[in-house]
Amino acid sequence: MKTEGINMLSNAAVFSSLLLISIIAEELGASPTEIGLIVASYSMANFASSYIFGRLSDIHGRRFFLISGLVISAIACTTQYFAYDTITLLLARVFTGFASGMFPAALLAYAYESKRRMNKFLAWGSAGWGVGTLVGGIVATIFTIQAPFLFSALLMAMAVPIALRMPFKKDVKMSVPLFPVKVIKRNISIYLPVLVRHTGACAIWVMYPIFVRGLDGSGTALFFWIGVLYGINSFTQFIVMGRLKQKSSVLLPWGLALSVVTFISFTFCDSIWLLMPTQITLAIAWALIYVGSIKFIMKHNKERATATGFLNSILQMSAILGSIAGGLIIDWTGSLLAPMWLAAAMTLVSLIMYYGLRRYQGIGKVVSC
Repeated sequence: MKTEGINMLSNAAVFSSLLLISIIAEELGASPTEIGLIVASYSMANFASSYIFGRLSDIHGRRFFLISGLVISAIACTTQYFAYDTITLLLARVFTGFASGMFPAALLAYAYESKRRMNKFLAWGSAGWGVGTLVGGIVATIFTIQAPFLFSALLMAMAVPIALRMPFKKDVKMSVPLFPVKVIKRNISIYLPVLVRHTGACAIWVMYPIFVRGLDGSGTALFFWIGVLYGINSFTQFIVMGRLKQKSSVLLPWGLALSVVTFISFTFCDSIWLLMPTQITLAIAWALIYVGSIKFIMKHNKERATATGFLNSILQMSAILGSIAGGLIIDWTGSLLAPMWLAAAMTLVSLIMYYGLRRYQGIGKVVSC
């Protein structure tokens, strides 16, 4: 359970740190477009870090990058607490994004190579997301809006002694080119659809707390309700992921289709209570997509840290593009619903793209997982 424990604690740290960024940035005077840039800054740093350290952990082994990444992430999370304007907040988010991209690929590869069931391992990450957002919302309610940053640093620090006690007797080392074209081509039917779908989704998340505030949230109770909504999402993922045994060719397209329905349903929610069922369908959709993607990558790549690191980079690239697009489209339209329609349209495109790429590559005839 050591790998699951680290996955839970690190995800709890990342998401409690992320929970109220858009509101904090707004209080520091940021516009919607600037909020999008601040949110994207984390993803820009994480994008680079995930690929760089995923590849390095294939070349030099998992242990060093897992432990050092957790230590540096704990320090980085702390710096966010001391941000006093939009510039220092942006810099702190860049540092946190880079640090928190150092270890996930190594952890994923280690878990697979240790014969852990990947769906259950991933489920504990979602449980961590739930703990981080729910408790982070409570911490912000009881103390200050910046307090979850310190909570996230504590969670990262708690993961370090667990990592130090993990055995690395069979640590994998291999040669990986600087730009692994073969790895990208082998997984293109996963990478591209996930990039398009997740870009649309992140256009919603960049301003989602502010959208919630416009419904029933008010005062300090707002932070609690935001935590509850994210908690419903993540704990549903925890339950669903642990039960997914189907092939990736089944999981991923169903996840994309359900995402389209969910994003459209957001536009009809006029209260926090109506948002709660959408968090359940959203959680199921993402569980299908993420578990399906990881199953495919782990089975069809020996360069597992590189391939999963590239997937993490894809997710962060989506967050960059989505955050900027979400801020811009709200500035242009004046509507918080516009990103939801955009996300639904982009996810429909990604579903078509998925089937097109599979047919083009003949994946359905050659491999399945």
